[in-house]
Amino acid sequence: MPEMTERQKAAWPGAIAEAQRYVDTSTIPSDLDEHYWRVRWDAESRPGRGHMMWATWGDGEHFVEISMDVYGYPRVSVAEMTWLHNSSDEDCDCEPCAAERAEDEADG
Repeated sequence: MPEMTERQKAAWPGAIAEAQRYVDTSTIPSDLDEHYWRVRWDAESRPGRGHMMWATWGDGEHFVEISMDVYGYPRVSVAEMTWLHNSSDEDCDCEPCAAERAEDEADG
């Protein structure tokens, strides 16, 4: 697996701090080995120069994407999540699930 360039390593804490400004109910882990992070590396455009990285994290309430070029310039995006449907939640209140529960109750 590719590793961060020295510039990416230096810029990573600042990118985490920027994302954390918008997420007050959770702590965004800075360790990429944390199981909540998913990291994708682009192919090197020039051998030995490093890889563009795309890191995403979510905790069910927020979603963070940090992309960073080999020179350590991050782009930080933060979203609040609204769940539209959750098939593992018996009390999912989306319209199709509520209709299915109502139908089940009517059939009784």
